Amino acid sequence: MTPALRNRRIARTTARRRGEQGLTLIELLLSLAILAILTGFLAGGLSMARRAFGADRAGEIGSETSAAIQTVAALVGSALPVRFDGAGPKDAIGFDGRGEAISFVGLSEGRSLRGGPHRIVLRWSGGDIVADFVPLNGARSKEHPEPAVTRVVVLSGVREIRIGYFGTVDAKVKPAWRADWVRAERLPDLVSIRIEFEDERRNEPATVVALRQG
Repeated sequence: MTPALRNRRIARTTARRRGEQGLTLIELLLSLAILAILTGFLAGGLSMARRAFGADRAGEIGSETSAAIQTVAALVGSALPVRFDGAGPKDAIGFDGRGEAISFVGLSEGRSLRGGPHRIVLRWSGGDIVADFVPLNGARSKEHPEPAVTRVVVLSGVREIRIGYFGTVDAKVKPAWRADWVRAERLPDLVSIRIEFEDERRNEPATVVALRQG
């Protein structure tokens, strides 16, 4: 091999090795800057996606909770000023209102329950709001002396329930809010229902229900 040919081959090899040496310092800094920008965009997009998902989920939870609370309010609003055996004194109606439970007579439209009057007990039990439905005109026998009870869990995850009653049991006394309504001859005018949940996102203002006196 001639010296000239050897020199040309060495020059080509040297040039190829120089091109394979890697990035310069400026190229490396530019690459890191671009990577940081892309990472910021990605993190921002993920954060927006999480917020959007959280907002959608909160809206869904709020809608479900509102519907359930309206169901509770509709149940209480169906109370009738009637009495039944075992309700208490002769002139007292079958309405027993306490701070965490309420019992009254309501009518079923005959959809999921047998039609007719039912004794409805709405109470807080073990973190749930439970509704018990007992037909007042149900058939009884020796094998089943007590009417069947239909139990429905209306709301779950409840930390506390507070029920208040507005009205008067004596015509000489002005109507006022009371902590209970027991053995009265008439229904309260209003019932306030305040429900607090373990998940504070579900909390809503108290619901006030007006009752029909006749």
